[in-house]
Amino acid sequence: MERKQVSWLRVARRVGLFWALLVLVFGLIFATVGGVMAWKAMTLARDGVTVTGEVLETHIRSSHTSDGATRRSYHVTYRFIPEGEGTPLIRVDDVSQRLYWTLRTGGTVEVTHARHNPDIATVDLRNERMGGVIFTSVGVLIVLVGLGLGGWMIGRKLSVLRALREGEVREARVKGIRATDVYKNKVRQYVLDWVDASGTPDSSMMDRFEHLSAHPEGSVITVYIDPQTGRGWWEAQI
Repeated sequence: MERKQVSWLRVARRVGLFWALLVLVFGLIFATVGGVMAWKAMTLARDGVTVTGEVLETHIRSSHTSDGATRRSYHVTYRFIPEGEGTPLIRVDDVSQRLYWTLRTGGTVEVTHARHNPDIATVDLRNERMGGVIFTSVGVLIVLVGLGLGGWMIGRKLSVLRALREGEVREARVKGIRATDVYKNKVRQYVLDWVDASGTPDSSMMDRFEHLSAHPEGSVITVYIDPQTGRGWWEAQI
């Protein structure tokens, strides 16, 4: 049988490598935000001075998560005059719910700013510290998951490429379509089970039922065998 020709990018897309890259980018963004918050908190703890500011406005922003839950964030707009200067600065901070409910428009609030850079300021230093720890920790965890997922997917990609370039091409007979416990975009995923011409059982990559239903039990498909692992890859999925 003639070998199928595919590109490196097509294989990477088919085995889901780009999803791992997306997870990595997401994790790096979280870690970067956390690092900035932690740096700000450390700078203010080391070189901060406290002055009295005026609350100009308080407001709550609401958003909805993918499961319909409401998420709220708390914000305060305030004005303060840095120590040793006469020009007031206006800032907007995310604050904890605990602090938010103690503030009133027109009231006072303690502002901590860096002695030599008043642009680095906050009215909730504790929230900055906690935010730095949480965002950095979550970001590092996501990056580790992304690296593990990426390593697994790269292994799959290399297996596909070996099968296409060097592996045996076999016919296989479909044994049935099997449901998995995995859902993608709220749609259940299925796999195609087969036994190839050598008597070796194997399964396809996960897909929607309607994408697999054209190959019912007893139909014949073509698979490529990875010479290193013996894993079979269905021609229609690579």
